Amino acid sequence: MYQNGFISSTDGNISIRLDEDLFLCTASNVCKGELPLSQIILTNKKCEVLEGEGSVSSEFYTHLSAYDERNDISAIIHAHPVYSTVLSLANISLCTPILPELIMTLREVPTTEYATPGSKEGAEIIKPWIRNHNALILKFHGVITVGKDLNQAYSYLERVEHSSKIIFLTHLLCKPDVLSHEQFSKLINKHHWPKT
Repeated sequence: MYQNGFISSTDGNISIRLDEDLFLCTASNVCKGELPLSQIILTNKKCEVLEGEGSVSSEFYTHLSAYDERNDISAIIHAHPVYSTVLSLANISLCTPILPELIMTLREVPTTEYATPGSKEGAEIIKPWIRNHNALILKFHGVITVGKDLNQAYSYLERVEHSSKIIFLTHLLCKPDVLSHEQFSKLINKHHWPKT
């Protein structure tokens, strides 16, 4: 994430669910581009540090909310990719059916309402959306993706940011064309979401 510019400085966080009450997560306020093994924390639903150095990020409440809503996911990524965040600031939605690859992978990527970063409000905001989507854009605050494993969650993050870049650049030139209802239906008939 750091090498690809999806986060900078101490942005972002990652977690993996090991079992119902045991998780690995990145430590709070550390650069993910220079993350030693010791700063990957073993924690529980009470956010207690069981192993590792540092503290559990306040964003982990949002991760827990997603895990509570979805038994099929085992990994969550939160990042601040530039183009996806810009779209949220400009009120441009990734729910508009434009890019076939995005539709086939994630169907749509909704933008949530704003919530104070690191707050329990943020954990509540995502609940109705994460039940049926594997990626969300958080208003003013980046992207959250979920997957059956870390590779899948990261792949979804790349898809969202790549799609956002294409949509952003298109809006600089013109209003993008939209797929017809028939074209959209052909794409989604072979897929079922959430699909981890």
